[in-house]
Amino acid sequence: MTLSLVFKTKMTHIFFGGTFDPPHEGHRLLLNQCLAAFPSVKLVIVPAAKPAGAFGQHKEPQATFEQRFEMCRLQFADLIAKGRVIVSALEQTLEAPNYTWRTLEALKASDPDSVWGILLGFDQLQNFAGWQKAEELVDNYDVVAIERPGFETLSAILPKLRGSLGTVESLGSNVYRWGTRDKRLYVLTGELSDAASRVARESIDQAEQKAWLDKKVTDYIRQQKLYDESEA
Repeated sequence: MTLSLVFKTKMTHIFFGGTFDPPHEGHRLLLNQCLAAFPSVKLVIVPAAKPAGAFGQHKEPQATFEQRFEMCRLQFADLIAKGRVIVSALEQTLEAPNYTWRTLEALKASDPDSVWGILLGFDQLQNFAGWQKAEELVDNYDVVAIERPGFETLSAILPKLRGSLGTVESLGSNVYRWGTRDKRLYVLTGELSDAASRVARESIDQAEQKAWLDKKVTDYIRQQKLYDESEA
């Protein structure tokens, strides 16, 4: 395990969007690593009502927005109780599909003094150039990227980012300058999880055995008969 770094930042809030179909232990590890690296920042988990995918490959969740919102509330209940993590239903009120730039504009408008960043995994970072208005996101928001097993390494991802988004300059200690407005890319490494929503949907029993899901989430999935689960 790599020792976590603690960063000084102007960010007050970090946006963590996703489908969360279902949320799992891998998401929790991302949140914990980010909370440790940015001790004064609040994290806002925003389940997508109508998820937008990179390069226009939009997703179709199996669970409803309401179900995914509730599973986030259950999976991250202990972090929420500590006061630095909230789950927001904002994207349910926004135009579909839920592009990150549009959500961040709405979050910023609700609190003009806030300074926002974006939390994502390496799986999303490697496709970041395919996000709508990616160059504007780079120019306006810091990004916190956390490695995930099974995806490309940072050394493989950085040339792609430079080729599509311009300069990505190392400042040392896992910090990079990018964009035209001196924004930062922070790279966090540490404890990893092979938890995957797709695999959990295929077998809740397997996800439960691997401790990928909080018990309240597995109980909820079975009670709602999600992902073809029976009452048994």
